[in-house]
Amino acid sequence: MNDIQTVRQDYELASGGQTKLIWQYDEAVGGYGYTLASQEGEQARAMTPALQPLVRGARFNLFPARIERRSPHALAFEGAVFEDGRPLYEWTGTAETDPATGWVRIEIALQGEGKVAIGSGPLEPEIAVNLGELPPYERGDHVWFKTNIDNPTKWNDEARGNDFPACYYYDSYKKFGVMLFFDMSAMGWMAEAGIERFLHYRCGLRRTYGYGPGELAVGLIGDRAFSADIPVAGTRFSYGIRCFSLDAPPTEQSAVVDLVEACLHFVPKSTASPPNRASWREFGLKCAADLLDTNACWSNDGSCDMLIPYVNGVSPAWEESFKAKGLTIDFRNQPGLDAALMMIHPLTELAETAPASEYTLLRDKVWQYINHAGGEFLGEQPRIWGTWQYVYLLHEWWRAAWFREDEAACARIEEAVNRIVIPLARKTGYLFPLSFRVPELRKHGNGDNYPVAGAYAYFMLLLYKARKDAEYLAEAERSLQVLLQLPVNSLHQESFLLSMAVQAADGLERETGDASYGEAYRYLLAQNLRMMYWYDDPSFADYRICGMFQACTPMLYPAFFENIECSARIASTLKDRDASHGLLLAFNQARTNNYYCFPRCLPDKFRLSELEYIPLENLGTLEDDKTGYAGQEIYGAGQTFRAAMLWDQWLSCSEPDIYVMNLDGYELTRRSDVREVRTFLVANLGETEKSCALETGLPSAGAVFEMLRGAAAAEERVLPDAAGRVAVRLAPNERVKVRVKVVG
Repeated sequence: MNDIQTVRQDYELASGGQTKLIWQYDEAVGGYGYTLASQEGEQARAMTPALQPLVRGARFNLFPARIERRSPHALAFEGAVFEDGRPLYEWTGTAETDPATGWVRIEIALQGEGKVAIGSGPLEPEIAVNLGELPPYERGDHVWFKTNIDNPTKWNDEARGNDFPACYYYDSYKKFGVMLFFDMSAMGWMAEAGIERFLHYRCGLRRTYGYGPGELAVGLIGDRAFSADIPVAGTRFSYGIRCFSLDAPPTEQSAVVDLVEACLHFVPKSTASPPNRASWREFGLKCAADLLDTNACWSNDGSCDMLIPYVNGVSPAWEESFKAKGLTIDFRNQPGLDAALMMIHPLTELAETAPASEYTLLRDKVWQYINHAGGEFLGEQPRIWGTWQYVYLLHEWWRAAWFREDEAACARIEEAVNRIVIPLARKTGYLFPLSFRVPELRKHGNGDNYPVAGAYAYFMLLLYKARKDAEYLAEAERSLQVLLQLPVNSLHQESFLLSMAVQAADGLERETGDASYGEAYRYLLAQNLRMMYWYDDPSFADYRICGMFQACTPMLYPAFFENIECSARIASTLKDRDASHGLLLAFNQARTNNYYCFPRCLPDKFRLSELEYIPLENLGTLEDDKTGYAGQEIYGAGQTFRAAMLWDQWLSCSEPDIYVMNLDGYELTRRSDVREVRTFLVANLGETEKSCALETGLPSAGAVFEMLRGAAAAEERVLPDAAGRVAVRLAPNERVKVRVKVVG
């Protein structure tokens, strides 16, 4: 550092009116440690013990030896770590505030050569705030009235995933709280050292007991012992800290909302275009062409061609699982009715509204299979069903049949809903099991799947809108109310089930006018975003996962089907809502990074077949590094059509900083409906003004573009040129709603 102050003064860094860190020097540690403080009038009151290191551990106690003030909002640090009198490494760092959000961002980089051996003593390194002594009556009064949100998400009260790297703690005695967010994209030392990240760490609260009163700490906590050699060169620690004061204790539900909404500040602004990227419109068409490959994607049961679940019937994950149980599975000859029903709704809409031979041929072939084999979903023959699969697939089938105006199919599906699905919901008290038995309608085996209540509520809402039967609306409300009362850490299983709950809350607010559903919407959206990947995995240089979703807690990987389901369903709720800038950045990460699920955009080492436009089910992560292990998913391939409809089938822009999104993707429509208006969101996510041309995939003759700008939604009407393009100028971070009206 230049011009280091030699006087060992105190340093303060305040952000957003409530976050204050005070650094003081101590000879015993040979450096500066910080205190978290609450600003009360003109005075700062310490809320944690003094002399906290920036990182913790016997070999990682990072106390700055020197501090330099770079600006009113930034400090720079230097320090060194010694072991047995010998230098291990030097380090530098910064702390910088963002007054608009209240976050303090801390960045640290080690300098030197060699490695730091970890393997004995307390787990390290950790990034944690020491909250001080355990409160009195800690296992009574403190446990009851604290508010604590740990992450990543977990299922069945046992197995954690690897999604949201953040935590929240509120002390009801001090009326003070702290949030922490950890930038896993920057902390590649875990991968370099072979530490499987969230198999060894978690984000949350820890009690330490001893002969004295014990201590509380919150942060990135070592949860399982490991031995590793952490390289010095290139090792970084990156995190944010944010404090708050509240007189009334927050509920866990409000804490989830506050934490997730605050952490959207950390969604990366930049994206990197994958190799061989094209438009989603093009990927949709080529995916349909690949799905028509009879040898790789279809089989025949002697009476009908049938889709199979995986390309060429290959899924090492399931094959090994069945083998471990002493069973066998032959996906090459396994009916893939799930695959047919998962793709039929977006495929049917696209084939009707964007005619192309690939779509129409595939649609007809898939419908033929559904009409031949779909009866198994509707009967009462003894069988065990996965609960989410049964409810979701009936919902998708019904939507597609409704769009086709196939009243006979709709009636058959609705009869099964009234005979099986609604009685199951009522019998289980809307606390849906992982699996159930027909005809008994009872839970089978272990496990629960509570977010099915969200999918069920959304399905009931659609049936109400279609049939105007008030009992369907009542079912939707009953189911969602149960979901809203559950403990906050029990809502996570298949990620897109929460997206359907978000849609249900949005729709119920519109239908009933009850503002409490608006609060439910914010809460369920936050719960859904807890399952998003907020980072790129440093252990895989060939692809990026930020903006994708963990397929299912605790599967430890993103999957294309769930990625697109979540993005598209959340997008459909924004027609009359204002998305935060951070949420739009997350959508943009999803729009770009989901291309990496396709062999077309990956190195040859990840290819499982010659078909480039059918996605791999899973991308490997540091915790589960077997990319493609689950197979090349035919049943998830239909989400390529959904991605096209979401991002560029109907409106597109070649400027990379301009984000375009269709907001009408889940409107309950029929093919005879005249779609006179389509609504899009167009946003400039860059830091400079942008001029660009929007290009419509809709018939442009006679079309009128209406731009709704600003809070007042001032309308600007624009006619496209002969090529269907409209010029738009957007200020930095500006977004507009665009309504495309087709006249004549």
